Amino acid sequence: MIPRGSGDDGGRICRRPLALPALLAALVVALLYSCGPLGATQPSATPLDSGIRGSVRLGPTCPVERRDLPCVTPYVAVLVILDVDQREVARVTSAAEGRFEVALAPGDYTVTPTPGGDPFPTAPPRAVTVIPGSFVEIQIDYDTGIR
Repeated sequence: MIPRGSGDDGGRICRRPLALPALLAALVVALLYSCGPLGATQPSATPLDSGIRGSVRLGPTCPVERRDLPCVTPYVAVLVILDVDQREVARVTSAAEGRFEVALAPGDYTVTPTPGGDPFPTAPPRAVTVIPGSFVEIQIDYDTGIR
């Protein structure tokens, strides 16, 4: 109900200013805008100086291995990095020469090589602990199934 005048205002309707509700609405909008899109993560203020790097190899690539003629070759593969809760935190593809690197916060991870075919080549997952300030060096070996 809108209050009526007391008689000395000529019976005009008195209206309260809407400044407070408008101010509160503007404040809520400003706070939500400053948080960024819902579900988005803010970039780290400092670049990570730790993670995992290494190489991916495929072998054997010949039916008979000799000491002077290794039967392995670099391999381009997709590696999925999982945290301790088995959530994907990164995905990296090794380069043509088999090298890869991914920056990660210190912690325990599992490097899960994706299958290269059906059923070969395959590689087993690797548990890795990343320590602050360094990159852990690992090697992923895909098995071709050649025997």
